[in-house]
Amino acid sequence: MNVGPIIPDFQTIDRSIETFLKDIPHNFLVYLKENFEQHLPIIMGGTFKLESRLVIDSSSVISSLISFARKGESILHKIIKEPFLRLYAPSALEMEVEKNMIKVSKKMKLSKELLMKTWRQEILPRITVLDPIEFKALFRGFSTVGERDMTDVPFVALHFQLGTHGIITKDKDIIEQPIVRTWRVRGVESLVTVYKKGAFSFFLFSKVLPNIFYAICEIGVAILRIVLEILSKIIQFFSNLAKSGIEALSRLPDWAKILGIVLAGIGTAILILNDEAREMAAALLKKVGETLAKFASEVYNTIGTLLEKLAPIIGMTLTTLTCLFNSYQKALEHLHTLHMHCQYTT
Repeated sequence: MNVGPIIPDFQTIDRSIETFLKDIPHNFLVYLKENFEQHLPIIMGGTFKLESRLVIDSSSVISSLISFARKGESILHKIIKEPFLRLYAPSALEMEVEKNMIKVSKKMKLSKELLMKTWRQEILPRITVLDPIEFKALFRGFSTVGERDMTDVPFVALHFQLGTHGIITKDKDIIEQPIVRTWRVRGVESLVTVYKKGAFSFFLFSKVLPNIFYAICEIGVAILRIVLEILSKIIQFFSNLAKSGIEALSRLPDWAKILGIVLAGIGTAILILNDEAREMAAALLKKVGETLAKFASEVYNTIGTLLEKLAPIIGMTLTTLTCLFNSYQKALEHLHTLHMHCQYTT
């Protein structure tokens, strides 16, 4: 049964990596993040954290709570525990969320107890609550959204004060301000996924691949050593054989040496003068040549078959490495973009 060639597929490999990363332990994710961050100053020439620092407003929290109460899951619940995401909010968030939850539970006939429990036990503990205190940040927040909605001012002001990468919001009053970078929860999920894949890729390139290549080299050297030892033994055998033969001949009496020379001369003369002897010698040499040629051909075919079988695996491996490298590059690009945006807004 012939197996068709394996066709590398970047999208399939990328999805497989995402699926794998969804189930790995939280502690390992933290390790991947810290491992990448150790090298970021050298790679990017500055101080970076492999994370998104974002302010989150009440509209995003409430919509996520509603989704969780209805479906038993929400994107915010998936990403809020990720080490690649750090959320901030002013103290006004707690009051706004709890006030709106009462209205939502009545209007949508959702369990108020479930909403409150989810909010206080799973969401709020993951958010760093800080109130903006810098006059410059408060003034910028007021001048940006104060005329449209005063309740948005603390969120925008906190964004300016901390120099975060933006605000997670569904509020048009904030979204329509070009000076503020805004995010939807789904967009943050995509960014976190980029960071996870980038950190995992960097881990493979920096930790795993060098060890694999080292192991392959060690195996190759060991095999080469064995081959060289076998060749050495063969050469030594023939060398000892020749040496023994020469020593044996040197110990022969003179008449035996003369007899040997005479016999060798007679054998040579027979080969030269006797057609049948020449044909027998030629046939013997031909047989030896054919045997050696057959052996060489079998070795060549075996190597060719092996390489043919390995080719799809090698192709898939190279495609996977390329996909991992692209993930690593994309994570660096996102970090650089967010960093530049923060420099611009601050």
